[in-house]
Amino acid sequence: MLEKTGRRWLRVIHIVFIASLMGGLASILAIHVLPGLDTRQLFIANYSIYSLFNMVVTWSFYGVVTTGLIYSVFTHWGLTKHWWIIGKWTGTVALFILVWIWLGPAINGMVALSDIGMQESAVPHDYTEYHNTLTPVIAVALLIMFTLISITIFRPWGQRSQKYEMRRGLVLSLTGIGVVLGVGLGLIGYYDLESYRNMEIGNPDLTQVPDGIHRGSVSYSGFEYAVAVKMNEAMIVGVGVIQNRDSDYARFAEGIIPRVIEKQSPDVDGITGATTTSKCLMKAIEIALEGAI
Repeated sequence: MLEKTGRRWLRVIHIVFIASLMGGLASILAIHVLPGLDTRQLFIANYSIYSLFNMVVTWSFYGVVTTGLIYSVFTHWGLTKHWWIIGKWTGTVALFILVWIWLGPAINGMVALSDIGMQESAVPHDYTEYHNTLTPVIAVALLIMFTLISITIFRPWGQRSQKYEMRRGLVLSLTGIGVVLGVGLGLIGYYDLESYRNMEIGNPDLTQVPDGIHRGSVSYSGFEYAVAVKMNEAMIVGVGVIQNRDSDYARFAEGIIPRVIEKQSPDVDGITGATTTSKCLMKAIEIALEGAI
């Protein structure tokens, strides 16, 4: 059990994470409603939203959950003794689903489309759909946060009648196993993802690549990314995507193709919000060119 001083410090840290989470969501909303932005300014605004989400909202949420879990396990409140605590955890799960199923994908889609430049005819409609998602989702997320704070202050519904109480040792064991598995799988996925995001893209000597259409592919996470590169007089004149993942982000990553043709190299800036797929397509283009030499 935590001593009084420990509980106070934990409560302060928990409140700081809550304030940071709400501040991050409010800042995203404030940037989101800025009017009259040109193409470059729009990308800067969306990149700021993207950074806030990944660096502030995400880590603050993890901090809220971690400190809340510690407070429940190491104080007399417990995890399931009181209805209001169960209500808080239910609201936290709802917040997680709302933010990571709706808000996160919308932010990724907006920053990816604004990075492309929104020059394709189909893009503005997609962007509008993502754009219109943000305000109501953030409003609901903030409402859930206010509700959770109110539950903490007023502690409604009283104590739950329960025949059996989960022992602290069992709770700690289950929580520990969950944390170890979650962190372990997360780290494996993270390092695997980073290995692709940071892989080097070569610059083949285009003067050595014969005219014609050359194909290349690369596999990642069970998906194959295949391209066909058309060469004419030592110049890349076209790139076609033969195979890609069936998702919006994968389609947005194809925005690298104009950059490849303009730079005459597969080593270009990836599409923000679709970095991994961008890298896979770049690598496939490099493989197609290198294989033809």
